[in-house]
Amino acid sequence: MSVPRDPLLRGLPCGMDVRIPLDQAVFGYSWQLADWTVQPGVLVVLGEGHQVGWVERGLDGGDGRVAVCEGYFLGDPVTLEARLHDTPEHAARTVHQSYLQNL
Repeated sequence: MSVPRDPLLRGLPCGMDVRIPLDQAVFGYSWQLADWTVQPGVLVVLGEGHQVGWVERGLDGGDGRVAVCEGYFLGDPVTLEARLHDTPEHAARTVHQSYLQNL
């Protein structure tokens, strides 16, 4: 499955409607999920003021959420399958861990 285009390049409205702060004890300072009410299945992961990745629901045909960072689904390096997450926060945590490893 190919990675969908970056949510910020999909022609979605400028500015995000909702910003959900992520737990500072887990993520550190200034991490949040942001979304548009017109496309609630896509949540952009913002870290320290810029887009780090995004979380998208339903790409597996179900309710699972996948994490995308630097144009790649994050998942199992052996099977090359995207990891499914139960909540947007869990997927954002995967994006966060990938971001920290690539610093």
